[in-house]
Amino acid sequence: MKVKVDIYSGFLGAGKTFLMKKLINEGIYENNIAIIENEFGEVSIDGEILRESNIEVKEINSGCICCEVTGDFKEGIFEVINKYNPSRILIEPSGVAKLTDILKVFKDEEISEKVKLENVITVIDPEKFDSYIENFKSFYEDQIRNTKKIVLSRTQNINNKKLNEIIEKIKKINSRAVILAEPWNSLKGEEVLEANPIKKFIIKESKFSKGVLSRQKRVDKKANEVFETIAIYPKSNLSKNELISKFNFISRSKSFGDILRAKGIVKLMDGTSGQFDFVKDEFVIREISGNEKNVISIIGVKLNKEELGKLFKWG
Repeated sequence: MKVKVDIYSGFLGAGKTFLMKKLINEGIYENNIAIIENEFGEVSIDGEILRESNIEVKEINSGCICCEVTGDFKEGIFEVINKYNPSRILIEPSGVAKLTDILKVFKDEEISEKVKLENVITVIDPEKFDSYIENFKSFYEDQIRNTKKIVLSRTQNINNKKLNEIIEKIKKINSRAVILAEPWNSLKGEEVLEANPIKKFIIKESKFSKGVLSRQKRVDKKANEVFETIAIYPKSNLSKNELISKFNFISRSKSFGDILRAKGIVKLMDGTSGQFDFVKDEFVIREISGNEKNVISIIGVKLNKEELGKLFKWG
């Protein structure tokens, strides 16, 4: 019997990891599952989050699986199957992965004999849609155009008029996908995985979208040609307030480069550990158990690594 595979795609900070964890914690998936999780850069943060759900995680951190280590990705799938014999594998690519390159792997004859690609889901944060489509069009549109289902995150943060505008823009890129736009506190895992969810936006064919896409000039760049990443290892423990203050400063300043995403696991002054996420102006931190790490991972464009090192007293 073939191993089922679900792919959770989405740009930096869209909420892929937390959607996966939500579904796992709701018991939507069978018990015997494994996760292949890849991050752009040298350190892994999301793997620690997923391990809290007692899920096996295969990490591939030597680059973006879509453009640099496709071979490792293929071998990683075989390794997980042979070692854990899962009934299903969840794959979370890097936020800067192109979905087309990931899907190519599943057309490989050796892979197709072993696995069945069942769900292809892309997570989109509508608040950041316009900015990302303008600045990172080829990566962002690729993830939208090639998915079967789109789950919108943080929809409770924008009004219905703006939400509907974003949905219409998504329709022009992908006229076949199902869009789920409910706030996640009311979204049920069954809706995400079932073939025909009850609460949904079903996109109708758009002649306009086909015309636009056919005239677009594609410029294919690899993730490491556009994005940069830096790992920072703070020498001393930080407080929550200090972290919030530093990232508020980053939000206001242009001296650090264009920081799109930051996440980390840090030891705090009160003796606990915190796992934090930063996307543009949004910073969230929560307590995490069993941590020995003190590391911050930053992804962006034209990063000033020297200034970032000074800010976090590293290097």
